[in-house]
Amino acid sequence: MEKANGSAAKFTGRQKLIAILCFGAYLSAYLMRVNISIALPEIAKYLGYTDISAIGYIPGAFFWTYALGQLISGWLGDRISPKYMIAVGLFCSAVINLAFSFASSLTAMIILWAINGAFQSMLWAPIMKTIVINFEGTRLGKMTFLMSMTLVVGYSLSWSASTIIKTFLDWRFVFSVPAVIGGLFAVVWTVLYKKEESVPAFAQNTVSSKFSSLFRMKYFPATVVLMLAVGLLHGIIKESINTWLPTMMDSFGSFSLSSTLGVLVIVPVINFIGIVFMRMIMAKGKSNSFYTVSVLLIISFAVALLSVFISLNTVALVVMTIALSGLTFASNPVLTAFFPIEFSKWNCVSTVAGTVDCMIYFGAALSSPLTGFLADGSDWSKVTLMWSAVLLVAVVASVLLKNDSAAFFKTNTKS
Repeated sequence: MEKANGSAAKFTGRQKLIAILCFGAYLSAYLMRVNISIALPEIAKYLGYTDISAIGYIPGAFFWTYALGQLISGWLGDRISPKYMIAVGLFCSAVINLAFSFASSLTAMIILWAINGAFQSMLWAPIMKTIVINFEGTRLGKMTFLMSMTLVVGYSLSWSASTIIKTFLDWRFVFSVPAVIGGLFAVVWTVLYKKEESVPAFAQNTVSSKFSSLFRMKYFPATVVLMLAVGLLHGIIKESINTWLPTMMDSFGSFSLSSTLGVLVIVPVINFIGIVFMRMIMAKGKSNSFYTVSVLLIISFAVALLSVFISLNTVALVVMTIALSGLTFASNPVLTAFFPIEFSKWNCVSTVAGTVDCMIYFGAALSSPLTGFLADGSDWSKVTLMWSAVLLVAVVASVLLKNDSAAFFKTNTKS
C-alpha cells in the first residue's frame, strides 16, 4: 500500500464517492434539526406563549434522546455496517420533520422532536466508522477536516434558508422542505453506498476490539472521565448559542430582516474562520487534539468574560456571541472527530465518537431550557454569566485532560 504522502494524499474513486455521501448525509441531517432554532420564535407566537422558556423544551427533548441514542449507535457502529443505520436514520428523520410541520400543540411538538433526536443519533458515530475504514494517513486527516465543515455549511444553509422560508411562506415549511431533501438523500445513500467487502489492513485493530479493555489501562479512567466532562461543558455552551442566537436577535427587536440575514451570513464565515484557526492551533501543537481543545477553551472563556461586561449593548453582545460561536465550532470537530480517531488502534472509534457526542448533547439538553429560563424577559446578561462560569470549569478540565491523555498514550502505545 502507498504511504500517505505526495500523490497518495489524493482520494481514490471510491474515497471520493464516500466523501460526497458522508458529507451529504450529515449535511442533510443538519437541515432537519437546525431548522428548529429559526422556527422557535414563530412557534411560540403560534402556540400563544410569551414565556420563551416554555418552548425551550422542544429542542431540549431532542437533545436528551439524541444523547442517549448516541450511546447505542456508537456501540452498534463498531459492530455492524453503517449502510442501513445511516439510511434508516436519515429517512425516519425526514418523516418526523414532515409530521412536525402538521403539529398543532406543544406536547405533540416535544414528542415528535424527541423522536427526531433518536433517529438523528444513528448518523454521526457510523459515519466516523465509515471514514476510518475507508481513509488512512493524510487522507484520513483531510476527510476529517472535510466533515468538520458540515457543521459550518449545515448551520449556514439551514439558518439562511429557514429564515427566508419562514418570512415568505410559513414556519411549517421550515420543516417540510428539509424533510423532502433528507428523504431524497436517504434514497441516494442507499443506492450508491456499497458495503466494504473486507476491512483494509490499515483499519483493522491491533490491540483489542473491546472498549471496556481500555479501562484496565493506566491513566485511561481519568482520561475518559475528563474527556466526557469537557464534552458535557462544551455542549452546554455550543447549543446555548446555536439554538438561541436567532431568538436573541429577535428579542432585541432592532434587527430588520435584512440585518438578520446579514448576521446569519456572517455567522458561518466566522465559524469557518474558527475551524481554520483550530487547524492552525492543531498544527502548532503537533496534531495534539487535547492541546488544541485546551487552547480553544481558554480563548472562549476570555471572550465569554468580555461579553459579561458588554451585555447591555445589544450590538456588541451579538458580536461577542458570534465570536464565541466560531470558537465552539472550532472545538466541536476536535471533540467529535479527532478525539475518537486517537483511539482507532483499539477499534472503538464509533464507540468513543458516540459516547463523547452523547455527553455533548446531555450538556445541550441541560442548556436549552436553562438558557430560555435565564433569558426570559430578554435579559441576556444572566446567560453570559452562565457561559463564563461553565467555560471556567471547562478550561480546568481540559488542562487536566491534556496532561492525563499524554500520559495514557505514552504508556499504552509503545511499539
